[in-house]
Amino acid sequence: MNYLENTINQIIEEQNIPFEWNSLIDQEIENIKLKDNFSRKDLTNEPFITIDGEDAKDFDDAVFCNLNKSLYTLKVAIADVASVVSYNSELDKEAFRRGTSIYFPNTVIPMLPEMISNNICSLVPNEKRNVLVCEMIFNLHGEIESYKFYEAEINSFKRFTYHQIEDYKINNSDVCHSIKSLKKLTNKLLQNKLKRNALEIQSIEPVIKIDEDGNILEIGRSNRLFAHQMIEESMIAANICAAKFIKKHYGFGVYRVHEEPESVKVEGLKKFFSLKGYSTNKNSNTLDLINSLINHANKNKNNKLFNIMILQSLKRAQYSTKEIGHFGLQLEKYSHFTSPIRRYPDLIVHRMIKNILNKANQIFVEEDLDEHLGELSSLEKRAEISSRQVNQQLVCYHLKKFIGEEFTTFVVGIAEFGLFCEIDKYFISGLLHVSDLKMDRYIFDSQANILKGRKTGKTYRIGQKIRVQLANVIPEERKIILVPSK
Repeated sequence: MNYLENTINQIIEEQNIPFEWNSLIDQEIENIKLKDNFSRKDLTNEPFITIDGEDAKDFDDAVFCNLNKSLYTLKVAIADVASVVSYNSELDKEAFRRGTSIYFPNTVIPMLPEMISNNICSLVPNEKRNVLVCEMIFNLHGEIESYKFYEAEINSFKRFTYHQIEDYKINNSDVCHSIKSLKKLTNKLLQNKLKRNALEIQSIEPVIKIDEDGNILEIGRSNRLFAHQMIEESMIAANICAAKFIKKHYGFGVYRVHEEPESVKVEGLKKFFSLKGYSTNKNSNTLDLINSLINHANKNKNNKLFNIMILQSLKRAQYSTKEIGHFGLQLEKYSHFTSPIRRYPDLIVHRMIKNILNKANQIFVEEDLDEHLGELSSLEKRAEISSRQVNQQLVCYHLKKFIGEEFTTFVVGIAEFGLFCEIDKYFISGLLHVSDLKMDRYIFDSQANILKGRKTGKTYRIGQKIRVQLANVIPEERKIILVPSK
């Protein structure tokens, strides 16, 4: 039995995820003709490179950086998907229906057919590709002095993985000069990020390695390298410029927004940290408070639990035409421009930018866009839930062999019917039912968010360590049943 295959098929059905291409789409792909556009800039001799994960196949961004005495020039080239996927074509309708690519271990359900995502549009090495470029000039403090967008053609010199960049040996090549320049610029951009107090929360998502039969080989955490930050900061800079460009020309934006957390969530977070012995400054604003909690979490051996609690207090980022700003990044205007192969909102942004560059006079109505962006935010949420459910189900299959064994857990959620306890090192929580907490009757106090024994007064609260026995696992329902250790 292939657990991975079975699990993905189950989630596709549960979440109603489209995964097949119809014959009209196959026809459209066959008829794709890349037009010669002589107004495109020829950047094929510039040493653009791609930097991605080991398993990546859809390369939608390439970078080139140059440092002269007083200025950095950063060119972020993004696959020109809008030149291939015409508005309202069958391909376009299906891409909108999917909203985003969905990533599972060893598998992806792409937003666009692989002929486009992994071939025609992918910025593979030593192949000419059409791109939309955001060219930015930074001063030596890493501040954007100017920017411009234009259509171009590039020829990626090399495909790097994050680890290869980390271990790259210095030489005198143009590629090496670009990498060195980008490393220096990234350090400046990270300093600026620190100054504006952007949130830096450690990821708590597991990385699951699977064998050919769909069995788990390893469950671990992703290791964040400086090379990741080089690309992240380059993309953030381009996304800022895209937001400004669209606002300037249309009077409204297509933004990636992230609202401040609700005050009740912030108060709950303060209470939780104070119970853990960390007192916060009463007068600090929400941003300063959360940053101080993140710093405390990163120094603490319970950092995983602390990061879970911080993330649970924050709102989800969404897409909107409303200029709400991005709380996490601490930016007033921010778009998604850099991944049109795998995110539909980026494709909208590309079309809006190209509409201005080509003086095409296509009308974009703010109300209609806002409605579309609401749908796309929902589809993104479905993709995240689906990925998480596949991971959880695989972990459940893996845990079946440990039924009867004991584990250390910590409480991550409390309800009237019991405790949700995360099993150490497995990134998954099981239910310890209130009826299995013997010797007393436990009552849920929703105000204090605790379970308290009527007779003994014994209290269970979030963050508490509990030794449990794994009583049963039902992978298809993603259920883990725990009982207290004997």
